[in-house]
Amino acid sequence: MKLGEALSALKKEQSRLARLTLLRKENMYREKGKQTKFNPAKLSEQVDKKLEEIRKLKIKIQKTNLNTNVAGENLTLAEAIIKLNDIRSNIANLSTLFEKKRDILFRDKDEIEKIAQLDELKIEDKIEKLEIEKVQLDNKIQITNWTTKLLD
Repeated sequence: MKLGEALSALKKEQSRLARLTLLRKENMYREKGKQTKFNPAKLSEQVDKKLEEIRKLKIKIQKTNLNTNVAGENLTLAEAIIKLNDIRSNIANLSTLFEKKRDILFRDKDEIEKIAQLDELKIEDKIEKLEIEKVQLDNKIQITNWTTKLLD
């Protein structure tokens, strides 16, 4: 199985787990003298089994991420994923830097004018470069995911 397939399977299993958990919760109580559609004890067994399957799959994915290098990068998949998340976070933080400035349009006459201490165009350029880096790294991660065999 390829890593990309395992990630897809993980998402499906997590969705199934959520449905099982909800089904168990919905069938936890019953009217006296009536039966529920599903047995909560059996559902609990299925939830436990699903949790175990998900845990094992996550361990295989993590082991693969730690032992696989991303093509064209001097990073493991695990490091590349962390770097990608850091880039996303940086973009989000930079994108909100100038929100206060835009409030100036609606300020009172008596309010003191505030001037930005960083150049908005330079920040926009940095965001654009980070967006390009993010897309390129994400593409490399995806290619690696779909060309790498999942480790046991």
